[in-house]
Amino acid sequence: MRILIDTNILIPMEDSSLEIDSKLAELSRLASGKHQILYHPASKDDIKRDKNENRKKSILARLNKYIELESPPALDENTEVEFFGTPKKDNDRVDNLILFSLHRNCVHWLITHDQGIHKKAREIGESDRVYDVTQAILALREIDQEHNNRLHPSIQNIPCHSLNIKDIFFDSLRSDYKEFNSWFDDKCCKEGRFAWVCINDSNIDALCIYKIERNPIVTTDKRGLSGKSLKLCTFKVNKTGFKIGELFLKQTFNYAVDNKIENIYLTVAPKKQEMLENLLLDFGFVLYGVDSKGVDNVYLKVIPSLPPKTDDAPLNYLIKYYPRIKLHENKGILVPILPQYHKVLFPELEIQSDLFNGSSNSAGNSIKQAYICASPINSISSGDILFFYRTKDRKSVTTYGVVDQFIIESEADKIYQWVAKRTVYSYSEILEMNGNAKKVILFRLVGHLNVEVSYDKLKQLGIVTGSIQSVTTLSKENTIKLMKEANINDCIISN
Repeated sequence: MRILIDTNILIPMEDSSLEIDSKLAELSRLASGKHQILYHPASKDDIKRDKNENRKKSILARLNKYIELESPPALDENTEVEFFGTPKKDNDRVDNLILFSLHRNCVHWLITHDQGIHKKAREIGESDRVYDVTQAILALREIDQEHNNRLHPSIQNIPCHSLNIKDIFFDSLRSDYKEFNSWFDDKCCKEGRFAWVCINDSNIDALCIYKIERNPIVTTDKRGLSGKSLKLCTFKVNKTGFKIGELFLKQTFNYAVDNKIENIYLTVAPKKQEMLENLLLDFGFVLYGVDSKGVDNVYLKVIPSLPPKTDDAPLNYLIKYYPRIKLHENKGILVPILPQYHKVLFPELEIQSDLFNGSSNSAGNSIKQAYICASPINSISSGDILFFYRTKDRKSVTTYGVVDQFIIESEADKIYQWVAKRTVYSYSEILEMNGNAKKVILFRLVGHLNVEVSYDKLKQLGIVTGSIQSVTTLSKENTIKLMKEANINDCIISN
């Protein structure tokens, strides 16, 4: 965001000067690397008129810490009188120029202690964007907290105002929605919204604009959502074949969990975005109703704060309440995985990843994934909980998921048919496996452990007794031990 500070924030205020300095330092800290703090050129002229040379020199030196607002809008006499009345002194003129630059959306916020400016802002309908220093710090802390979230290495989280609205990526959105440009400016940029973006060679390939709402009314029949809700305002993917839609849903779910959000919703034009509708349904969204304009369908996913007690089978439970899981008649499965395959399936745990690298596999973007092995195990069921143990280097359990389907197959073509969109293996690698029956585990990624469980700890707890070389079934007792040690609390355990 671009934040404009008024002259009176820069000028020491007698006994309160030290307090102002400390608050400006906090403001700078919160803005650092994320937001710009600017001053209007008129502020500099105002300071230069100060007859106290020492104070003038001090304030001009402080001014160099901030950015000068480039090309502020001109304010002719007629417009000034229309908006603010006739200025009575030079300071009024400076105040009017500063407030007018906010009104013309050169910046997102204005910070001032001048009650006269606050009054003028109310009169022209801009009071929601004018703060004092304390209010601005509190608001930035909230933004900082809400946007401090886990990011997949292929996703950037950037403020909407930094996007180029003229990019051809937005052309289809403009054609579908004639007011898109004004909506983007007024709602996304002015309100300081953020977007998850996939960028390749400076080109936008996918974008999801989001915002947090509280107790929103979302349907034409006035049905609302209680508490914090995450609205996906714009969800658009240009590049196909890389599972980016699924990648954005993974990011969305992580964000909701991190920020204790219980509702995720978006609106979809009926019969125009069937692929998106099918994707949403596959990951637990339900058709909630028609939006408040009576035009688009509202799709809702609830992520309850505590795992609810239901009769759903374990897999259906995960789909409906992700990332909450259920341990009932299903069992735990320990799956050893080599580092090279672990890196592709779970790129979030690596330092860097390239989403569009031609040699890479899009499996790491997905929630729905696959693993192939030659283990002697023959009984894995839908809903079983998988614990992935990274061999050789980490020698620890890092990640867990839930089984979609278990298949035993020897023909490479049939295996590839099942796993083409999910697996870390290439077709040539699967061909090399031909001749022996392979175990294909189709699963849904749930999450990565905050506390990885080492081999030594597994052995100490009695979960394993020797080396981990093949897929192993865990007793319910050992499954519970492992979940407890890994600090997995999003699980309901029933007899």
